[in-house]
Amino acid sequence: MEIAPAPSRRRLSARARVLLALGIVGPVTLLALLPTMFGLERYVVAGDSMSGGIERGSVVFERRVPVGDLRVGDVITYERPESADSEGLVTHRIEWIEGARLQTRGDAEESPDPWLVALDRPTMPRVVVTIPYVGYPFIGPIGPSVWLLVLLVPGTLLTLLLVQDARRVRTAPTRMSHRVGTSAR
Repeated sequence: MEIAPAPSRRRLSARARVLLALGIVGPVTLLALLPTMFGLERYVVAGDSMSGGIERGSVVFERRVPVGDLRVGDVITYERPESADSEGLVTHRIEWIEGARLQTRGDAEESPDPWLVALDRPTMPRVVVTIPYVGYPFIGPIGPSVWLLVLLVPGTLLTLLLVQDARRVRTAPTRMSHRVGTSAR
């Protein structure tokens, strides 16, 4: 009885491993470090209020500009005022500017935001560039249905593999390992 050796696994060369690492790390590094070298801030758009102009899941790169440089039509990111019904950053387009305050509106919204933004700081982030859909991995796990998929699919696959492995072990015939002797002639 001959026993065939297990097939050898092919290993990646050092060059292939470096290229693979650069292929994964490179784009992430570009998105994370390169913008800061040019004085840009980055945010992921998590809502749909700017749909039509900036889609949900887009990464927006912004530069802080003096408030005197802001113009109607610019897209800015700012902290919601205390009078708002929710907290967090909002990225909307400037509708009008009057003195030390401005009015914003999301591109997908019919009416302007129910608050005015005070221009009480010397600078404000203004959108320079957007990259659509790149930010989805950062906002995807927000919804319960996504969490359900993230947990349920791999968990189900793992359970099926374990059950299949257990059946294979249970139904495999028990073999006694013994050496077959050869006789000399």
